Amino acid sequence: MTAHPRLAATVAAALITGASLQQLATARPRDYDDAAATLALHDRARYTDGCAAYPVPPWAGVFLWAAACFARLVSGEAHELFATPGERALLLRVAETARLRPSQPPVARRQGPAGRVEWDWRERQEANRYEAMLAVRARPSRR
Repeated sequence: MTAHPRLAATVAAALITGASLQQLATARPRDYDDAAATLALHDRARYTDGCAAYPVPPWAGVFLWAAACFARLVSGEAHELFATPGERALLLRVAETARLRPSQPPVARRQGPAGRVEWDWRERQEANRYEAMLAVRARPSRR
């Protein structure tokens, strides 16, 4: 896993922040402050949690530092710090190898066969809430 610094850092960041892959994809190398041991995540559309800074424990700092160095080597500050949504399959394979799985939906709400891990159920739940919120705002007033 450490041979892929962006994937390892994404798993570490997901563990310390609980953020969705969509929110993790906003992070750039400048968002990780090694000296202050913080990670800033952005969500300008406020799709999930808005913008927030998270403390980074020493064990996770190693992974984030390696990913930041890798990103700067590849293309400077504009490059993503973590795995992109296009690397989702690789990321899930790394997480599955490490036996790290997100919390699962209640049994009554599971959509797949028994024993199948639903990786994105929380993100789908947040997306449904967000779409419902937009639908309420988009309705014309009855006045």
